[in-house]
Amino acid sequence: MRFREFVESPVKNKLITILRNLRGRAASKGAPAELSWAAVNKMFGTMAIDYETFKAMFDEDKESFNKLVKNFNSDGVVLDVPGVSSKDKDSDKEDSQDTINDIAAGQAEKNLD
Repeated sequence: MRFREFVESPVKNKLITILRNLRGRAASKGAPAELSWAAVNKMFGTMAIDYETFKAMFDEDKESFNKLVKNFNSDGVVLDVPGVSSKDKDSDKEDSQDTINDIAAGQAEKNLD
């Protein structure tokens, strides 16, 4: 084992704490949590976090971050919020349109009788 594996990174710990708090806040509201890197940096304050920095921390401690992070890319990070649907916005639109179509079809059958 390497020495750095025994010593916890205060930067990583602070970031994980911030992400946990944001995930909890989003869960209490039943809302998804998508953060840009600018938003993360505003909350973090002491060090600039970007995609490369986050990826390095993520790769170093995947176990801790996998519990919190659903996805991340060059735009920002999406947290895995319990109780919030994992559907994309586009698929929600399709589902609601399907529902409307089903209601309309049911009403049309009633009107034909």
